[in-house]
Amino acid sequence: MNTCLVKLVPKGDFAEVSALTHGWQTKLQLLLQQKQPIRYDFYPLSSFPQEVKDDLELLGYHDLVLEQDQWQHFLVPHSNSIAARTN
Repeated sequence: MNTCLVKLVPKGDFAEVSALTHGWQTKLQLLLQQKQPIRYDFYPLSSFPQEVKDDLELLGYHDLVLEQDQWQHFLVPHSNSIAARTN
């Protein structure tokens, strides 16, 4: 999985997932299987759980991290990544 810092929120409609919400892993897995763009707030985790990393890699997602708020990750399926990326 490629990770890039971005200065602005990428354009597009993102499903939102927060690690603070009960059942977030199930919701995230469902969205990944549907190849949806996802805005993922993983505070208070220190990083992605390994199974999530594996799925992101397998499904070809890019991780766009908001420079001014590095808890915010925009997970973009490979086919949408070039159009969604902003610097």
